[in-house]
Amino acid sequence: MQTLFHDLRYGVRTLLRKPGFTFVAVITLALGIGANTAIFTVVNAVLLRPLPYPQSERMMMVGPSFGDGAVDYSGEPQFLFTREHQQAFAALALYQPIFSGVNLAGGNEAEYVEGLKVSLDFFRAVGVEPALGRSFTPQEDAVGGERVAILSADLWQRRFGADARLIGRTILVNGQQHTVVGVMPRGFEFIPDADVFVPLRPSLKGDRDPNCLMIGRMKDGVTPGQARADLKLVAEKYRATGAQKMKDGESMTAQPVQEYFAKDVRGLLWILLVAVGFVLLIACANVANLQLARAVDRRKEISVRRALGAGARRIVMMLVSEGVLLSAAGGALGLLLAWWGVDYLKAFIPEETIPLLGGITLDWRVLAFALAAAMLTGVVFGLAPASQVLKVDLNHTLKEGAGKGADGASRGRLRGALVVAEIALSLVLLIGAALLIRTFLNLRGVEPGFDPRHVLTFQVTPMGPQYEAGSQARDYYRRALERLSALPGVEAAAVTNSLPLSAQFRMPFEIAGLAEIPESAQFRVVSPDYFKVMKVAVRQGRAFTEGDAPNSEPVVIANEAFVRRYLKDADPFTQRIAVGRRMEAPRRLVGIVGDTKQFGLGSAASPILFIPLTQAPDPLWRVLRRFVSMKFAVRTNGEPLALGGAVRQTMAGVDAALPVTKLRSMEQIITESVAAERFNMTLLGLFAALGLLLAGVGIYGVLAYAVSQRTHEIGIRMALGAGRGDVLRLVVGQGMRMVVAGVVIGLAGAFALTRLMKTMLFGVSATDPLTFALIAALLALVALVACWVPARRATKVDPMIALRYE
Repeated sequence: MQTLFHDLRYGVRTLLRKPGFTFVAVITLALGIGANTAIFTVVNAVLLRPLPYPQSERMMMVGPSFGDGAVDYSGEPQFLFTREHQQAFAALALYQPIFSGVNLAGGNEAEYVEGLKVSLDFFRAVGVEPALGRSFTPQEDAVGGERVAILSADLWQRRFGADARLIGRTILVNGQQHTVVGVMPRGFEFIPDADVFVPLRPSLKGDRDPNCLMIGRMKDGVTPGQARADLKLVAEKYRATGAQKMKDGESMTAQPVQEYFAKDVRGLLWILLVAVGFVLLIACANVANLQLARAVDRRKEISVRRALGAGARRIVMMLVSEGVLLSAAGGALGLLLAWWGVDYLKAFIPEETIPLLGGITLDWRVLAFALAAAMLTGVVFGLAPASQVLKVDLNHTLKEGAGKGADGASRGRLRGALVVAEIALSLVLLIGAALLIRTFLNLRGVEPGFDPRHVLTFQVTPMGPQYEAGSQARDYYRRALERLSALPGVEAAAVTNSLPLSAQFRMPFEIAGLAEIPESAQFRVVSPDYFKVMKVAVRQGRAFTEGDAPNSEPVVIANEAFVRRYLKDADPFTQRIAVGRRMEAPRRLVGIVGDTKQFGLGSAASPILFIPLTQAPDPLWRVLRRFVSMKFAVRTNGEPLALGGAVRQTMAGVDAALPVTKLRSMEQIITESVAAERFNMTLLGLFAALGLLLAGVGIYGVLAYAVSQRTHEIGIRMALGAGRGDVLRLVVGQGMRMVVAGVVIGLAGAFALTRLMKTMLFGVSATDPLTFALIAALLALVALVACWVPARRATKVDPMIALRYE
């Protein structure tokens, strides 16, 4: 131990004597370790860290499966049967987001919050009970049970002042009185996040509800494999009952909750971690090169130590100690950079793309990762130069001057190999970033099928007994649209159940005279000016008018995608379409509109049916009230968000108990629709730029050192008649040989690795030749500049001074 402390003290003194070398090495390592730690923090939060629930590894998502291991949505009958016949779970529950949201009125200003319907045992399945009050009872979860609610701690404190006397009192939830029976612990969150929990109350009608999820907590001693086997038996029993037809290949399975919520981002996060790992390798290669160059300068010192009796193990320990000191300093600075980087990532990560239960924090796993990365790189830095200096000939080295002899061929090859590796890794990063940049640009260049400029959007959810009937809701929208249209700066206003590029809503349909279609189409209820506000082109027929009244002929409009798929062999305007099987009479098709993007700019347009707001029947209104909030769209003649205050005031004049939420411009919605692609592009682009910078510095450093070591040789060449051009070609050629080798290896690596990104790309192939060629040329150009600077310095060598060098 005393020897170790001696080596560390000596290492500190040695590094302080070379402040330039130490500064560059520490900064290089800090960039690599900091970037890796920041990304690992996200990976840890989403994939590795246990969920913030007791024994979260026992929590499983349960439901139908079709052989791929993924859990599908569950219906009420299947849930009830499973709960009765399963043997593997201590608690099993069903939950469903309140899609239309929760409107809290009364007392303070009306507020819109997120809500969750949960069946009995939901909180047992999660493993977290209310901190104040109690959870739901079987009577409250039954049909016709008392209306009760459990609140989040944040809502309880923010809106009700953390008043413990709230338990047992009533609050107005969506226009109906609910008794508050509990408050969840502070910090409790779930996906989807919710501030209000109400009983789900299974309908027991046997209707399959495709929007419920089942969650369970396994019994002690039960493994996931045993739980899946038990569920498979339950599925066979359910199939045998014939209570509800199961599809071919359908069974039941269980999937860990964390795995379920992270399934869509797992691949992305590992790709980012691999990419940032490349940056760390490039940084390591740079510092290793610096260490190797420095080791050559220290050959005299090492030889003297060995001549005085120091063994190989002692020399290795000394050099490794210096490497560990460097990496420790770089790791400490890198951890600070990661701390700042995590704050940036928190603001930059699209919430809807990456679920972050518990948030991003630098816990012990992150600190252990940073420490391990620092220590590993430190040991490598020490072993690399040690393996070289131990090979020197003592007699030859002691006869040299102050370490200015020619560099060994093996050391030159090793440094060259490190540069080749840097270039190859940088090229892979650059090509990946370029593909994502092209994807983002391609998406932004897609024509969405509507004009998003100058359109303000917001949503309102008319809930409560006063809006139970469709006529009452329609009257509310009519009055709201009249007042909005009269505002200064407003050209037109409309309302719909779903905006483009946002939440979608599907309904079954029937075309009169045709066989039943086992599909559903996107479905929109719109006011007459919707197509005018969104500037959606009417290709044939007409748009809706005020004449499409409740008592007039029922009509429907389809988009071109619907006509292409279902009416390509028929005259569209002779067709009658019923929206919602057995829900209403067939409607006459009166218009065909252009396609609009619904699921994203990179997705093909979906078939859509539109019906006028005034003709939506009451059964349909009940469905809409359950699943959606109606969205307003207002076309302005200026900056749309500038009208936000006027819009809120106007809507409060229609009904002050209904809050305006999600006030955004349509351009913001488009921006949010490509947030994931922007996130991918920005991060990988940042890593690629950092890799390119480090690779360029590495090439420059190796050649600059080579020039300093070959000063004597260059002087002899110039004395014998070599011109400046010859010297320039000599040095640049030496560097470009490494570049060419790195580019060839990098192209092969990129060709193999970028295929893993194909699901993240749009409008460009994962092996696009143009991208590969342009990025290779860019890297070669940067490398050429890095080679040219030391080469130009070599041409200025004075032969007479060089010949007197030793």
